[in-house]
Amino acid sequence: MPVDTPPPPPGIEQPEPSKRRPDAPIKDVREQFARRTPQGPQDEARTRDFIAGKIEMIRSDPNMTEAQKAAAIAELEARR
Repeated sequence: MPVDTPPPPPGIEQPEPSKRRPDAPIKDVREQFARRTPQGPQDEARTRDFIAGKIEMIRSDPNMTEAQKAAAIAELEARR
């Protein structure tokens, strides 16, 4: 029984450069999404757990030297 080959995918049509939309303006919206309330105990616990997991991941990384691991762990522990 012969197997039919699938048809080629359709071509992608790009609009002419003159018909493209202008670049969208870049706007800083960080203030709009800034945290409005202080972190609560659950947030702080999750942050500590997250950092502890990152430290464990660094300790077991076979591609880092001991000096790199120590520097990275010290930086993370400063955030605790």
